[in-house]
Amino acid sequence: MSPRPGESLEYIFHPRSIAVCGAFTHPFRWWLQEYYIDPFVLGGYQGQLYLVDPRGGEISGRPIYRSLAEIPGPVDHVVCCVGAHKTPALVQEAGDAGAKVVQIFTAGFAETGEPEDIALQNSLVEIARPSGMRIIGPNCMGLYYPRGGLSFSTNFPTEAGPIGLMCQSGGNTTYLTRLAADRGLRFSKVVSYGNACDINECDLLEYMASDPETKVIAAYIEGTREGARFLDALKAAAGAKPLVVFKGGYTEGGGRATASHTGSLAGSDAVWDGVLRQAGAIRVYSIEEMVDMLTALLRMEPPLGVNVCAVGNGGGSSVLATDECERAGLRVPPIPAGTRDRLKAFIPLAGSMLRNPIDGGFLIVLHNDGTFNGVAVPDWREELGHVTVRPGDGGWGDFLAAIEDWPEIDLVLFHYSLDINPIAITEWRIGTAVGLMVTGAKACRLPKAVVLQMLANEGSVRAVQAALRVCDEANLPIFFSLRGAAKAIRRLIDYNREHPGMVQCLQRRASSLTVG
Repeated sequence: MSPRPGESLEYIFHPRSIAVCGAFTHPFRWWLQEYYIDPFVLGGYQGQLYLVDPRGGEISGRPIYRSLAEIPGPVDHVVCCVGAHKTPALVQEAGDAGAKVVQIFTAGFAETGEPEDIALQNSLVEIARPSGMRIIGPNCMGLYYPRGGLSFSTNFPTEAGPIGLMCQSGGNTTYLTRLAADRGLRFSKVVSYGNACDINECDLLEYMASDPETKVIAAYIEGTREGARFLDALKAAAGAKPLVVFKGGYTEGGGRATASHTGSLAGSDAVWDGVLRQAGAIRVYSIEEMVDMLTALLRMEPPLGVNVCAVGNGGGSSVLATDECERAGLRVPPIPAGTRDRLKAFIPLAGSMLRNPIDGGFLIVLHNDGTFNGVAVPDWREELGHVTVRPGDGGWGDFLAAIEDWPEIDLVLFHYSLDINPIAITEWRIGTAVGLMVTGAKACRLPKAVVLQMLANEGSVRAVQAALRVCDEANLPIFFSLRGAAKAIRRLIDYNREHPGMVQCLQRRASSLTVG
């Protein structure tokens, strides 16, 4: 279909009615309910939801119409879950019914590379053109718009947020959305657009650049067919708001994989790198890096420099923190003698590191008032033999005062390694220890980040959920690896230098959004 630059896609997120078309009576089509019925119902979609299958019947108390023409009312949005060879007839039927959008979940088109399948995909565009109907897909999951109750998963958050996500892969869309949601991030609009026979990356970039509900754009792109328009759209989007791009298929083998996944033209990675740099986009190389970068953009005050004070539990993990920070282009400077003397007054040298990185295990155990999880601890010397100070001799307040008076430091990295202690991991133990560290992080006046790392087994994975809740409630930037945190922080510093004020403006706008 011919490009329609400047056309607003806002209407695709506000259908008055949705018709889901597929073989609902087939014994192996249970996923139709899990993908395209239950998510709309549980997500709170307020429009009419219709089911269509030539065999009729009912499912979950809903009648199944034999065709779109049988539906007693207008149909704005059609979800196509029929076989590829039946799709052209359904697209024609949708156009005749006055539908505005057809989202084609069905695969088996241009991504196969077979000439007949490419021709079949092209025929969909030709059929839709006369009625002006738009196509999302084929080979895609469709839309997630929490404000409107649109979704394709029952466990996506129903609250809205500032991130607009356009993603060529359906599976990556689902994974990225869930991974970000677990970190407290929320989305304005998400579009899984698959083979992009009609609505493509250019349309979505142009739309999200001007969408008032979207404050930062995340894009997973495997390829493009409109080079000049794509570059213009990238520049416009990156000039309007932060744009984070993961180019899928950037290796030679990955490029072959994208051709068989969504039929995309991957192109040279060097060309893509140049285009993204020229446009001012932030490039990442994995979904995890994407979520880390979004976390930094939305939750971390941009540091003015690269000097880090790293404080956490365990000497070994502190060494790793130093390596990862400096590998990413940050700097972990040694502690000045005066600052070290202040820290020695309340952090014992035995069992600690006071050289930056700082092994602050003792800080993570005790409150300033000498309590542990709200229980008074009169004297820890007997239980922790090597500790030579009493609990009332200091804690996070004194630590932060000393670090904040150290003029060379630009940010503080608080990290907690869950599996380094031989003591059995419990939600209570982790929640308590991390809770104390978060108390310090919340009070820190410098830019800061929290890293919860080393999830070695089922116990630590369960326990970290309590820690995540504590950090999320404090609105702290949370990372799951030192490497990921260091990379994201360095990118944030560089981005803020190139776009002064953009991140603070983004965070103010994001915090003012009404969710739910």
